[in-house]
Amino acid sequence: MKQLVFLLVFSSLTISAQSYDDVDAKVLNYPRYSSVENLATQIQKDFSTEKDKARAAFFWLAKNIRYNLKEYYKPQKRSYRISYATELEKEQKYQLLVDDLVNKTFKNKTGVCEEYAQSFKKICDLLDIESEVIKGNVRNTIAEIGNVTAATNHAWNAVKIDEKWLILDATWAAGYEFNGKWIRDFNDYFYDISKDKILKSHYPEDALWVLRFGRMRKEEFYNQPIYSNNFLGLEAELIAPTKGIISLNSEDSIELKFKNLKDSLLLFYVFKGSNRALKPAIIKEEKISLVKIPNPKRNTDLVLFINKIDTLHFKIKQR
Repeated sequence: MKQLVFLLVFSSLTISAQSYDDVDAKVLNYPRYSSVENLATQIQKDFSTEKDKARAAFFWLAKNIRYNLKEYYKPQKRSYRISYATELEKEQKYQLLVDDLVNKTFKNKTGVCEEYAQSFKKICDLLDIESEVIKGNVRNTIAEIGNVTAATNHAWNAVKIDEKWLILDATWAAGYEFNGKWIRDFNDYFYDISKDKILKSHYPEDALWVLRFGRMRKEEFYNQPIYSNNFLGLEAELIAPTKGIISLNSEDSIELKFKNLKDSLLLFYVFKGSNRALKPAIIKEEKISLVKIPNPKRNTDLVLFINKIDTLHFKIKQR
């Protein structure tokens, strides 16, 4: 499955949520297990709560499984034919396929989103923790704004802790691509992703999961701006525009309205084809900030940078 949105094209800001420092520190000393069962056994031995066990599984995968860029750029078609007489037999044979995928992931220490997601679920199964693999869609480039894709292109997880579903994505937490190479760079934002923000970056195929996050049609998901994890990890909220295509008349300027945009943040913008980053005008009134950018007078792409890291992407269309 293809996915490399924010972690592959954006470097990361430090984002802090609930502290798992003690869990992470212990897991950093784990060996690079070649058996999922051995990893699960060690986690069971070291941690007593489901919360810490789930975090340990997630952190180990993100730290030890390398994203397979070769598979991403030239994916091998995966098709399986299984014959079965009962639903039970079908489930058993499917699980054998999944187990084989996970075993290869641990042996080779590489994978794409399916391997990360299925491996996390397998560890949770061994630890008797309820979890799910969620399949759906993410967006990789500005070109995808407004262009709905029928097929799913990503897989991530949900895990049930203390009767609450946490949403996590070990693939995007693991690192990013830079100049054709995979850079390991753990990003904590993708563990327990805020349900208020998940539909800005991930859209589940299953309608039940969409309803658990909010109410949004797939077309609305694709019509949004491209949000990077760097922006989503901030307290700031984009109030307007909520669509990723900004239509302008010749006399219009671009206006982006934010809530809780801190004064300490440094903002720049770049239009496609320009090698100059420019400062926008910012008008602030209490918690609301109006960011004004001159009309480029052409159809183009706009990238907004915060603290020198690209955070929001839009298409600009002239009427």
